[in-house]
Amino acid sequence: MVQVSYSTYGFPGGEFEPTFEQIAEIGFECVEFACDRHGVEDHPLEIAADVKRALDHQNLTATTVHAPARRNVLGAPDNEWRTQAIAVLADALRLTGEIGARGLVIHGIPNPMFLPQDQDMRSFYTEMVDAMRRSVEDLIPVAEQAGVRILLENLPYNWDLRAAGRDGDYPLMHVEDLRAFIEPFPFDRVGLIVDVGHSWTNGQDPASEILAAGDRLWGTHLQDVDRDDPQDNHWAPLQGGLDWSAILKAIEEVNYAGAHTFEIIRPRHDETAEELARMTFAAAQSWGLVSTA
Repeated sequence: MVQVSYSTYGFPGGEFEPTFEQIAEIGFECVEFACDRHGVEDHPLEIAADVKRALDHQNLTATTVHAPARRNVLGAPDNEWRTQAIAVLADALRLTGEIGARGLVIHGIPNPMFLPQDQDMRSFYTEMVDAMRRSVEDLIPVAEQAGVRILLENLPYNWDLRAAGRDGDYPLMHVEDLRAFIEPFPFDRVGLIVDVGHSWTNGQDPASEILAAGDRLWGTHLQDVDRDDPQDNHWAPLQGGLDWSAILKAIEEVNYAGAHTFEIIRPRHDETAEELARMTFAAAQSWGLVSTA
């Protein structure tokens, strides 16, 4: 069987011990540890021993870690901002290695909301991409020492821009562009994670983006979104309009060796966090990803 992982983003509240307990009780054997969900911001490494102890207590494996996000991005155009972010992300890489996870999910280009609103965003594009490249170079030695991969995620900011009535041409939002960006970096230290809901929200076919990632695909965020008006919904699988058979086929075609990670955050019909996790586990069973025994 493949590894099936559930993101701790799915459970509100800052305590990771009860979150691990609930995820394990439902039947999942793996988790993605979401630093943001658990209030881990500036110094993630400080809680590594506690997280590892709590995982072991529930017989859970951490497949990946989601780094603190928001302003903790690779492509910060301001040098002071970038320096602060890199320090946090380096700490998160060390946490990832300490708890036995294989990859750290990192956001690349900043959300437009964090850029100066009195300037043309396009004036930052080249600077952000260059900063992102320098940041990856700075973090590769840390990733190597920790024994983990940096995983760059496709993000839905083009949709955010269009929803705000602005041009949606933000750089490095699509997997094809991210694949070209990481090509010069070491295979075993820099990879990609495809969020299928981000793909469709950005107007891209998720299966095609998985195929574009190819052998650099080392992470997935599986979530459903509305077919006709996707808004990065993070619904449970089969609650939206994604073509899951095509998505799963594409994952097989690229000989994907990472975890099938579900990042389910929002209910579509007022389900509880536990109900969403159970619905997700049932879908994974129906697809043959986990045993029905």
